[in-house]
Amino acid sequence: MERDQRSRQQKSRGGSFSRSAPPKRSLGSRMGLQKPGQVPQPPRGPSGQRPATPLQPGQRAAASRQRPQSQTGRTQRYSGQQLNPQKAGYTPGTPRRQRRVTQAELLRRRNQRRALGVLGVLAVLALGTIVSVNLLFKVTAFRVETFDRTTPADTGIYTEEEIITALGIEQNSNLFGFSTVEKTAQLQKMFPYLDDVQVDIQLPGTVVIKVTPAKEQFACMYSGGWIVLSDTLKILRSDLSQPEGLVLLSCSLPTDFTPVVGQFLMPQSYNSLLDGAVTATAESAQPTAPQVLEELLTYLQEYQLTDGLTALSVLDLSDVCFTYQDRIQVLLGNSTRLEYKIRLAASAILDAEKGLSATDSGTLDVSYQETDGEIKGYFAPDEPEPTPTPEPEENTDNDAAESEPAEE
Repeated sequence: MERDQRSRQQKSRGGSFSRSAPPKRSLGSRMGLQKPGQVPQPPRGPSGQRPATPLQPGQRAAASRQRPQSQTGRTQRYSGQQLNPQKAGYTPGTPRRQRRVTQAELLRRRNQRRALGVLGVLAVLALGTIVSVNLLFKVTAFRVETFDRTTPADTGIYTEEEIITALGIEQNSNLFGFSTVEKTAQLQKMFPYLDDVQVDIQLPGTVVIKVTPAKEQFACMYSGGWIVLSDTLKILRSDLSQPEGLVLLSCSLPTDFTPVVGQFLMPQSYNSLLDGAVTATAESAQPTAPQVLEELLTYLQEYQLTDGLTALSVLDLSDVCFTYQDRIQVLLGNSTRLEYKIRLAASAILDAEKGLSATDSGTLDVSYQETDGEIKGYFAPDEPEPTPTPEPEENTDNDAAESEPAEE
């Protein structure tokens, strides 16, 4: 009985009628492409997903126990906290969820990276500039020239060696190690007979000195003597007696005036029609003495009257005048329409056919303005001095001859 039961059980387990079909093998496993020890995967369905395999009761319990671990692994995967004690930076504790990065924060980070990049480029450029300036640009040559860049330069009473030595710049020194403005002021103070001077640099290593010599043009009297001025009214020197061969300049100076060589003369303004000093303001619009003098010198040079100029007066701004060749005194009046007055005077003096002759002397008045605004010139020649009548000479011989017969 027992033996029959065992035989039926064996037949039901291993018999042909109860044997299940062998599992299907994939094409890779049939061709020998399956790795040894690899668990065969079940085939996928039409939608590309593997069919769910029914779990046994024991497998369901194991899966329920493993589910929290898989969730923990997922949390660990997306958390920034290291939970593996075998890795560097491991910090024990409960993992925290990663914070979401906003678009504004991403933009801020990108701007920060750009700013750091720009600062880095600027730092490299600054370092390169410092190195190049200190190591590459050295003073190798000096050149003295005029302002129109012609050489050799007209340096007046000075020499080029004196000017370069007074500059105080050594060769092989840094080309940018000095101030050109300070060097210009230094040369202007040391060389008063340079009417204009300017110090420049020219790469890669040349120091250029531009000069304009000063020429003695005017002589002006002050309380302590005479001062000699250039054509730009720069004080060149002082003297106790009147210098010869210079244009006599008459202007009003302060009572405590003290000449300083190298500075420019600034005359005071006085107008007798206004009964006092003149100040150039927006309300009055009255030109001052330096402005009138500068304008007058400009027009005299423009109309070629500078060469024959012998005297110039701006003592009274209502009675400006100048003298040409010590024979013609030109009265200009005030500074109104000054250019037209000088042009009219120049046409009368320089035009030998329609104007004055080379021997005329007198006063040319171009200060009178008619009611219609037209200005006309009037010339008053100097009256010749009367020739004295010679006294008759006494004839002593005739008187003696006439007296002898009378005695007989």
